[in-house]
Amino acid sequence: MTLPRYRLVVLPPDAPPDHLRLSPVLAETVARTVADTGQPAILVRRQAPYVLLGPKDRRLPGLTDAVAWLNRLGFPVFMRIGGGSAVMLDEDCLSFAIARPCRDLTTWESNFRSMATGVIDGLGRLNISSRFGAALGSYCEGPFDLLHDSRKIAGIAQAIRGGFALVSGMLLVRQDPFRATALLQEFYRRAGSELQLRAEAVQALDRLPGQGGLTVVAVEGALLAGFSQHYDLNPQPLSALEWQTARALYQSRQLGGPLKEDPQIASHHSHR
Repeated sequence: MTLPRYRLVVLPPDAPPDHLRLSPVLAETVARTVADTGQPAILVRRQAPYVLLGPKDRRLPGLTDAVAWLNRLGFPVFMRIGGGSAVMLDEDCLSFAIARPCRDLTTWESNFRSMATGVIDGLGRLNISSRFGAALGSYCEGPFDLLHDSRKIAGIAQAIRGGFALVSGMLLVRQDPFRATALLQEFYRRAGSELQLRAEAVQALDRLPGQGGLTVVAVEGALLAGFSQHYDLNPQPLSALEWQTARALYQSRQLGGPLKEDPQIASHHSHR
């Protein structure tokens, strides 16, 4: 059987600092190219630490002060193009995104299931079973996150807009769930939210039985192998024009920048 051909973009941990800085907007950058060219793509990326917020978070009464607090701790803050709520990403996470041409909003659920299957298969290569579901009380809780024994091991979001469907997420490889949850809980407290988060609902992969020595490098290899079961991967770096697009998106998506509502966005996340 001939596998569908997908472009593969990888942002490694030794990428130039400016490229790692732009990591929060690279999924959208690649997805825009998908809409323009019709060629689907997969992005696997690392990142410097940052916090990502969702649309509901923008309405929090103390948002400005809470974002300033995160900035003082060294976390840039960005808004999603899709739904969802606050997450913290850092060097102990591995981020992924799958984008393909799409203008049909009714494919929202099937997109999650079909486009994230490679992630489930990749984890299976590490003898880590996973399924779609919601871990009650986890940060950015939603029914299409990935769970292992009822605890969240990966967050997954989706946005359908302007000619593409983008399913993106992060695998919690070595991130301390108690530290991450405490940070986000304090953010919400400062922002004036009564949301209560449960660190026990989240689990890092390296804390699973038999996975104590697991590294982000090993998870990346397994993830790419999982995607290779479904797609013919064609490695292709970002072009100069795409880096230019990423720099512009960085300015527009960073909280406190010139954020604008886009009436053409039809965004969906596992909170729906």
